[in-house]
Amino acid sequence: MKLRNLVPCLAASVLLTACGADNDSSSKNSVGPFDPSDPIYLVKSTAWVTEAGVSLHFLTNTLDEETVFDTKKALAIPEYTGVAVPEGANADNAFYVGMYTSSVYRRYVVSDTGKISLDDELDFSGVSGATGRNLLRATQFMSPTKAYALDFAGLQIIAFNPTDMTLIDTDESTEKMDTISLASIEEEELPGTWSVFPTTDGDRFVATIGFYAADGADTGVTKLVIVDSNDDSLATDSVDNCSAVTGAAKDTNGNMYFASYDESALAHEQGTGTYAPCIIRVLAGTNEFDDSYLMNMQNLTNNGRMAMGAVTGNGDIAYNLIMSDAGQAMVTDKTLGKHLRIPVWEFHSFDLTDSNATATKVEGVVSSEGAQGIPGGTISRILNGSFKHHELGDITWMAQIDVETTSSVYNSTDPETWSLITNTVPGQIEFVGRLR
Repeated sequence: MKLRNLVPCLAASVLLTACGADNDSSSKNSVGPFDPSDPIYLVKSTAWVTEAGVSLHFLTNTLDEETVFDTKKALAIPEYTGVAVPEGANADNAFYVGMYTSSVYRRYVVSDTGKISLDDELDFSGVSGATGRNLLRATQFMSPTKAYALDFAGLQIIAFNPTDMTLIDTDESTEKMDTISLASIEEEELPGTWSVFPTTDGDRFVATIGFYAADGADTGVTKLVIVDSNDDSLATDSVDNCSAVTGAAKDTNGNMYFASYDESALAHEQGTGTYAPCIIRVLAGTNEFDDSYLMNMQNLTNNGRMAMGAVTGNGDIAYNLIMSDAGQAMVTDKTLGKHLRIPVWEFHSFDLTDSNATATKVEGVVSSEGAQGIPGGTISRILNGSFKHHELGDITWMAQIDVETTSSVYNSTDPETWSLITNTVPGQIEFVGRLR
C-alpha cells in the first residue's frame, strides 16, 4: 500500500445537487419539517469535488445508522468553511460558518421546524487579515453576548458579540476599535504561528500558540494565552520543549492538556525534530504551564510508535491516534506529513493524569466498505465532541475517516469499546452537534 493523501472525491451527482443547494441569503433549505419537540442535530462535512471544496451542512432529527444524509437538502457552500455551535444557551438554534475566501463569519439560525436562515454576518477584515475559517477554528463562545476569536497570525484576540454580530471594543478610551494585543509574546526569530480549537476554564478563554521558524522548522516553542472574559485581562506563559497547539483535553478536575500532532511525530521519527511527540498541562485556575507534567507520547506503546493529539474521553481518560505497526513500517526519510493522511492510524485510550501512562487500543471500530489501510484505521485527523443524544444520553463522539466518499461517527463514551452511530455521512466530516 502506498502512502498517499486520502482526499474525498464524491460522485459528480453529489457535486451537482450539493452546489445547487447554496441558498445562503434565503430560507429555502429545510428538512422534515421537524416537530417542535424533535431534537435537531447539525452535521458538517466537506466534499472535495472541486478544488475549493463544497461544505455540506446537514440537519436531522435522528442520529443513528438509519439516518439519511441527503445532499439535496443540505446547506451547501462552495468553499472550505469552518463551523461552530455555542455551548450552553442557544435560543435561536444558531450555528456559525467561517468563510475560507474572506474574513467573514455567517450566523445561521434554524426554525423549530428545521428551516435554515442566514441571520447576520460579521466581517473581521477591518481588524484582521485572517480568513473566517481560521478565526472560527480559534474561537470560543463565552456567553450569548461575548466570544473571543484568536488571530494567531496577527497576534491579537478579537472580542465580539455572537448574537448581534458586532465587534466589542476592549478599550473604549481610544477612538479606534481595540483588540487584545499579544505583541508581548512575539518571537522575532520565529515568525510563523499556528493555533486551533481553544478551550475555556470557567469564565476564561484559554489557548496555545505554536511558534515556528521562517522555513517551518518546529523548535517546540508554545505560548499560553488566557483572557478573563469578565474584564478582558490577559495572562501568558511559554515553554520551549513541546509545540502543542491543539484543542485541550480535560480531566475530571478541569485541568487542560495540549498535545502535539502528526508532523511533530514524523519529525521525531525521522531524526529531525527537536522534541518527542508530547502533551503539556495547564492546571485549572492557574495562569501557567504545569512544569511538573510532560508526557512523551512515544512511550504510550512498548515499541515507540508515532502518536498524535489528545481529546477528552470519559473521566480522566483521553483518546489519541497512534500509528499502526503497518503504517510505521512505511515511514522513510522522504515521507511528508501529507503522506500520513491515510487510514493507518489507530484509536487509543490512556490516563491523562499519568505522564507515564500506557495506551490501550480502542475496540469496536471497524473499516468502512471498500476501505484500504488497516482494519479499523483512520487518517491523521482527530475530530470529536460531546452532546446529549436524545436516545443515548450524554455522549462523546469521535469521527473516523477511512474511505473517500463517506465518514463514520462513533459513540466514544466507553473507552473500552466504541459503538457505531452512523457511517453514511457524505464527504469528510468536521462536526457533529446538537442545536436543540
